[in-house]
This record gives sequence, structure tokens and C-alpha cells, in this order.
Amino acid sequence: MRTWIGLLVLCLGAAVTLLNMAIISPLLRPIGEQFGTSDATTGQLATLGSLVGVVSSLAATPWMDRFSRRTWLRLEGALVLVAVIVSALAPTFGWLMVGRVLASCGSAVIMANCMTGARELFHDPVWRNRAIGIIVSATTLAFVLGMPVVTQVEARFGWRIAMALVAIPVVLLLAGTFALPASPERSVPVLRTHPLAAFRAVLGHPRTRALLVVHGLNLGIYSGWLVYFGAYTTDVFAASAGVLSALFFFSGATELLANNLTPPLLRRFDPVHVLYLMLALVAAALLLTGTAIVSIPAVLLAAIVILNGTASAYIAANALLLDGEVSHPGAVMSVAAAFIGVGTAIGPFVTGWALATTGSFEAAYRALGLLAPVAMLALWLGTRRRVTVAAVEEMSTESG
Repeated sequence: MRTWIGLLVLCLGAAVTLLNMAIISPLLRPIGEQFGTSDATTGQLATLGSLVGVVSSLAATPWMDRFSRRTWLRLEGALVLVAVIVSALAPTFGWLMVGRVLASCGSAVIMANCMTGARELFHDPVWRNRAIGIIVSATTLAFVLGMPVVTQVEARFGWRIAMALVAIPVVLLLAGTFALPASPERSVPVLRTHPLAAFRAVLGHPRTRALLVVHGLNLGIYSGWLVYFGAYTTDVFAASAGVLSALFFFSGATELLANNLTPPLLRRFDPVHVLYLMLALVAAALLLTGTAIVSIPAVLLAAIVILNGTASAYIAANALLLDGEVSHPGAVMSVAAAFIGVGTAIGPFVTGWALATTGSFEAAYRALGLLAPVAMLALWLGTRRRVTVAAVEEMSTESG
């Protein structure tokens, strides 16, 4: 029972991470109206936060496997709670930036600890992948339930009250950390090594480096799409708060299916092939913006493809990174969080730059879609040696 309670706490951590990242999307336009900033400028709050998250993740990497998930989640959750208060009470755009910086510091390795926690709670790879799917489903539930609620609360009470709602799951997370182990799991005795040893253990393999790049670009696409989605639907289609809430709800609800179907899919097919397929689908959905995607139903379909594609790719990448006997699982996930931070900085930056340059949300999303082929190229470069070696071994076996 304690294992499942622990998994629930990890799900709360995942929900906090998603809400902290996605909260800007439905609030982007009202924040800009209050502080007199453009959509492109306000959207760079996400870029700033992501860059801060990169630094925080890298700083945390040497210590990820020395402290327990309980300790990490308490520290990170407390910092996010302070950040939410600062953001909701921000008197100027500068203070809002301070709040978002604190929020990024606090949430930088929450998801990394959630994924590492899944590995510590479930030693069997099949159950571990299921746990990863459940944790990612928690982010989907946060999206499906949280984004419509935030949108409606903003429409009635303003963006500050909507921003403050994030404090609720943060408090629940802090209260639930008692269910997690008080000390980190040690599969083998860990000596006091040099802090950089964790980085060498993670970045010493070409395949791992490629997966980290794909991980970052995949979440960068998601973030770059999500941050501007509210302003895009409002500006291009004159969507009301009700329509935007419905888009968030129905597109996000379908993601639950992908989250729970992806783990069994990974048992049947090579996760690398799953990554290729999902990235190709996401690229198509973004590159067709403004040509085939010209109505609210088409926007809903594109949102479903993007949400499900990036979610499945995220699960597949995590499964590959945590597969096998990883000597520093916490460090792997922390470095992955840093790469995700770089990606989630690049995504909104690319979208915002294209929007500021062209004045077109459609062109901005098409520019964002070009990141998917880059991710596919990185995946091919990092895994081709493995395929070649496997082919040589197979030929040797047949000749023998």
C-alpha cells in the first residue's frame, strides 16, 4: 500500500511540474494587457524560466543520488510555493519575472525525482514503464482539469487568482512526502566521488546523449506550442474562454489514452521506432498550421496529435534512459531535466521570434515544427551505431 501511496505522491509532483510550466498559456494575454507587454514578450517568461531550470538541474545533478526523493520534493515544493505567492502578488512585470525564476528553480528537478522515484518503487521494467505512464497521466489530468479551471477563474476573477491556484497541488505534494523513503535507494555502495563523476557517467554514452537531445527538443516543441496556444486561438479564431477551455479539456482527455497505451506499445515495438513515429506526427501537425488547419475542429485535431505525440515520445525516451542497470539514475534524470530546460527555452523562443518577425501565429507554429526533424536526425545519429553492431552480430551468427 505504501508503494502505491508513494506513486500517488509522485503523480502530484508531476502535476505541479505541468501546471507550473503551462500556467502561462491561458494567462498570457491578460498578463500582457495588465503590464503593457506584447504576446511575444510575455511568452518569453517561459524561455527565461527554462534557462533558469537548466542551471538549476545541472547544479542539482551531483547531489541527486545522495539525497532521498522525499528530501528533494520537500525542498523543491517549498520553493515553488514561495514562487507562486510572489507571482500572484507581482506589482510589476519585473517582479513577475522574479516569481517565474523562483518557480523554475523549484520545479527544475521535480519531474526528474518523480521518474527516479518510479525506478526506486518498481524494480520490474514492465511495472516501471507502467508507473512512468501513470505519472505522465498525472500531467495529463493536470492539463485536462487544471487548464480549463485556470481559464474560467481568470475570466471571472483575474489572472492573479488563477495563478494562485497552483498552490493547492503544491501543498498536497508537501503533505504527501511522508510516504516516500527517507533515504535514497542504493543498488550498489556509493562512494564519495568527485561531483563531476555523475556527469561523466551520464554523458559518456553516445546513445544517451542522443536521447537527451531528443528529450529536450520533444518537450521544447510541446512548450513552444502550448505557451502560445491560448493567444493563437483567441487571435486567429476569436475563441472565447469557453471554447478555449473546451479545447484544453477535449484535447487533453485523449492524452490519457496515449499515456496508458504507450507502455504496452513499448513492449511490442522498439521504443526508438516509436520515437520516430511520434516525432513525425507532431511535425506534420505543426507544419500544416495555416494550410490544412484553418478551423476550430482542425485546431482540436492538431492539438490531439501534438499532445499525444509528445507524451508518447516522452514516455519512450524516459523508458530508454532508465532501462538497464543505470549507475546514477537520479543524475540521468537530472541531466535530462537540464536538456528539457534547454528545449523548453528553445521552443517558446523559436515560436516567439517567428511571431515577432512575421506577425503570424501560423508561421510561428510552422517554424516550431522544424524542430521535430532535427530531433529525428539526432536520434538517428545516436542510435545508428547500435543498429550497425546488431546487424554485424546477426550476420556473424548466421555465418557461424
